[in-house]
Amino acid sequence: MRALNELLEEAYRRGYEYLARWRACAPTVFAAVMDTLGYDEDPIVREAWKATIGLAGGTGNMSLGTCGAMAGAAAAISFSFGFTREDVERDVVKVLTVNRAVAEVGEKMKEKYGGIRCVDVQFHNWGKAYILSNPKALMEFLGMSKNGRAMPECQRVTGDLTRWAVEVIIKCNPGFIRRRDAGL
Repeated sequence: MRALNELLEEAYRRGYEYLARWRACAPTVFAAVMDTLGYDEDPIVREAWKATIGLAGGTGNMSLGTCGAMAGAAAAISFSFGFTREDVERDVVKVLTVNRAVAEVGEKMKEKYGGIRCVDVQFHNWGKAYILSNPKALMEFLGMSKNGRAMPECQRVTGDLTRWAVEVIIKCNPGFIRRRDAGL
């Protein structure tokens, strides 16, 4: 149990700290989950990371879609199942299996942040929403950060989503964990 708690704390810390690197929630959570589970140098994971960039800011910074942290968590969970196109063509129920795992994280997010959309999280954190594709709104949003750093409110979201995604992966796909020191 102690090893699990330590791993989940590490996941949160990585999710929190990585946001300062890219200031984009989807690639932050995806990378933090993968790094926590031992995939930090995996070339396939590094290639897949590229596909998460446009999911940030409620998809393309439009704020109206799924929060990028949730999208990054969904991408990491989906990746952990390892289903190929052929696997899904043979058995479409595999999609439902992945979706159940992703929804588990989504439910936790809804409970804590009031929803899974970027605007839901913004309302939870600041009492208003910013359509980040609007230059004026983006400047106002960025102006809330100190010295151009990631905002702690956003870092807590990426920390939580990383922790929850790692927890679901451990539960659903324990064989996906590559780290030998995880002690699980």
